[in-house]
Amino acid sequence: MKSYIFHYRKEKTKEGEIVYRPVAYVHLKGRDGNWYLFDPYIDSGADLCLFTRSDCNLLGYELKEGRERLIGGVSGGLIRTYIHQVLLRIGEIELMAEVAFAELEEVPRLLGRKDIFNRFQVNFDEEELKIHFTPKEKGVK
Repeated sequence: MKSYIFHYRKEKTKEGEIVYRPVAYVHLKGRDGNWYLFDPYIDSGADLCLFTRSDCNLLGYELKEGRERLIGGVSGGLIRTYIHQVLLRIGEIELMAEVAFAELEEVPRLLGRKDIFNRFQVNFDEEELKIHFTPKEKGVK
């Protein structure tokens, strides 16, 4: 079965340390019918995909038309988000996903587990600095 491979991205921390972080290249479909490319961090600890308020605007969604939900992260603080159903594409695989758009801009884009990890076998290869997304057979839960 075909696998989609993404490479870790080299970044510098605020302290100047070089780190490698797993990212994926995904497309979200806007209300205008166009696909928009994003490169969120792949976060196996995140329940939902998370994007910014301006991403919501770019895609043509009205932020507050989504279902309001407060979500928390590592820092323990809560941020207000609005959940929308968005068509998402990884490689050639299209799927509907719940995407949380934050009221804030200062949030990292995250590719979370819900609606994604049940459709792909996700393998983090720390040695090779690659992530493999292998589509699962249809009907697999």
